[in-house]
Amino acid sequence: MIDLNNISQNNWANTRISILGAGKSGIAAGALGAHVGADIFISERNDSPEIIENIGNFKHEVGGHSNSVLDADILIKSPGIPNDVSIIKECENQGIPIVSEIEFASWFTSSPILALTGSNGKTTTVNLLHEMCISDGRTSLLGGNVGMPFSENVLWEIKSDIKTSIHVLELSSFQLEHIISFSPTIAGILNISADHLDRYADINAYATEKLKLADHIQESGWLVYNADDPILAESLMNTTRSVVFSLKQNEKCHFKLNATKVFSGDVDNPDILFNFEDTKLKGFHNLQNILAAATMAHSFGISREAIHNTIINFTPIPHRLEWVGNINNVDYFNDSKATNIAAATAAIESFDDDLILILGGQDKGLTDFKQLIPIMENRVKSIIAYGDAGLEIKNQLDGDFMVAFSEDFEDAFLSANNNSTPGDTVLLSPACASFDQFSNYEERGNKFVEIFTKLELGN
Repeated sequence: MIDLNNISQNNWANTRISILGAGKSGIAAGALGAHVGADIFISERNDSPEIIENIGNFKHEVGGHSNSVLDADILIKSPGIPNDVSIIKECENQGIPIVSEIEFASWFTSSPILALTGSNGKTTTVNLLHEMCISDGRTSLLGGNVGMPFSENVLWEIKSDIKTSIHVLELSSFQLEHIISFSPTIAGILNISADHLDRYADINAYATEKLKLADHIQESGWLVYNADDPILAESLMNTTRSVVFSLKQNEKCHFKLNATKVFSGDVDNPDILFNFEDTKLKGFHNLQNILAAATMAHSFGISREAIHNTIINFTPIPHRLEWVGNINNVDYFNDSKATNIAAATAAIESFDDDLILILGGQDKGLTDFKQLIPIMENRVKSIIAYGDAGLEIKNQLDGDFMVAFSEDFEDAFLSANNNSTPGDTVLLSPACASFDQFSNYEERGNKFVEIFTKLELGN
């Protein structure tokens, strides 16, 4: 076994590493481990030809996890693998240390890390932060739950011999489960709402993993968090070296806002960062994302000019309240990334009325879709519910709204299109995962765009 409290002195040439999962992060961890001289073994449940090709020349097994995994000094667990699988339990019984790919990669870089977690808005926020760093002339490497695996970026940094990198990381709750000494310079927490309750016992267990990031900041670092989030406000109010952002009037914020702009300094003599009309990012949820990224960038020392220029020039990311186009005076928006109630709420709240809403997919737990009713009232004209969760959504909402059910996603889109009239907006903001009919939310969003394009071309 290796001594996790003295990792800098570890002899990697004499270290056996088992990696559970041969996805992108597992393969990247294997490449980094091999580069530092460790003996790598990868175990993967999937035995598809694509997986085997990705594993390449690493020692490996596919089709399941055998006791060969236990012949290791340390285990790196891929984030998608639950903690209750038998091989994890056996590793714990034998005292084999278990770490995440994020923890492992952090051992081989001394560069500053700007890390962000939260339930919704992470990808937009870290991309903003990444672009702010680049605009300021920094060598920013975007990774974690978006972009490249952290291990891949660290390996590139080592091979390139670059000494001035910044790692900007988006982190999921799964990636935070097995961090030990991971220590960002700036840590940000956007929000916490019920999500992944198919993996966690309740929202408290889920929140515990998110809040773990606040306990891992460097002594000279800063925690940035959303003062409007009740869980964060209560849990982090006494945290030293913290700075908040808020959509409300809050004197503790560096960046403040009124009805038309975001600014710093005195209300009577504001130093304007940007006017709302100058950014392409629309909706209160995106304003929150901007404030989070700007506050993290400012806390790290990114110039005001770089922050301003990024906000003005930033283009919305696909599948996140993405305007796809207009057919017969009906607008179509792709918000496939909205895989939970909070994300769907933020999207719906961005519109005033005449919404035809597509909900459905694979439920992440026993979701109470009635939570959407207050925000849908006076906004949503009708609902198309689809997929595995479609009938349950219809059962819960049918008494309050016109709800139609379509098993197939494409049929749901066509139903929304057929029921639309000029002036309407068709919004895909499903509040569910995509795995019943798609491999991920991107594939679902791309299908939405593909069907729209066919209709637009008259095919």
